[in-house]
Amino acid sequence: MTVTVRPMAEADLPACRDINRAAFSDFLGLPEPAAFRPGADVLGPRWRQWPEAGIVAERDGEPAGAGVLAHWGSVCVVGPVMVHPDHQGHGIARKLMDAFVPLFEAGKFGFVGLYTHVQSPLHVRLYEQYGFAMQRVTSIMSKAPETGPDGALEFSTIGADRQSWALTGMRAVAEALYPGFDAGREIRSLHDEGIGETLILAPRGHVLGFACCHHGAGSEATEGQVLVKFAAVAPGVEAADNFRHLLALCDGYAASRNADRIVAGTNAGRASAYRLMQQHGFRTDANGIAMMRPATDGYNRPNVFAIDDWR
Repeated sequence: MTVTVRPMAEADLPACRDINRAAFSDFLGLPEPAAFRPGADVLGPRWRQWPEAGIVAERDGEPAGAGVLAHWGSVCVVGPVMVHPDHQGHGIARKLMDAFVPLFEAGKFGFVGLYTHVQSPLHVRLYEQYGFAMQRVTSIMSKAPETGPDGALEFSTIGADRQSWALTGMRAVAEALYPGFDAGREIRSLHDEGIGETLILAPRGHVLGFACCHHGAGSEATEGQVLVKFAAVAPGVEAADNFRHLLALCDGYAASRNADRIVAGTNAGRASAYRLMQQHGFRTDANGIAMMRPATDGYNRPNVFAIDDWR
């Protein structure tokens, strides 16, 4: 048996999607691979944002595992990392992580984070061997959308000049959460690929928050859903009210797209954000654990109002 790793190419994406569905449907006990996040493409958008960080593992020349990284400025997010059930137990996940480590270190990120399954000691031990430490629980939550208020600027509709202004403002919001944090690649991906929308909260001409929402074919959202991949408001005395407003804008966007559910996650370290999401009607569907390298809170702090999905 020979296991080799190589860069992921666009032609690999269909096979890697199949591996992703097979691996996680098997782990979660779903009846068939198609039952895992039907209609979602969790690999294509991430790979296109940072192609150099996509890795394929082959066992005897056959694709057996794969993984991607996300580049959020000073923050790197690992995943998904997956191995087909037919090829598990042969050290393939370690081969993938061995290939990722030089990318982490060359990037000089403030921290590298990932989401894994808290009920799986095997997953946790794997990442601990690469310097990751368990931090707080991350809840994946959802709710039925409601009619929301008007007032969101949609990045795709505001024109090139205002898009430049909006990107600067959204970068400032992210930077206030963690030095060097930048969701620009996510924002541009949604716009360039037409796989959702970035909603901008700017009631007085000043960007106070934003939400990167995946929806539709080719996006990371399950069919019929809106996935809030990342959202945040600037810190300050009005942060809680602004976060409530941003949640309502996400409601309005989802309702306007006739979505059945809004899916959004937040870390328990952001206690106030978690509580406000519950008050807004979100309920937890699954819990995972955030792991960080080095061990740090990152932006998972009580005064940070943010949503993210690292799955």
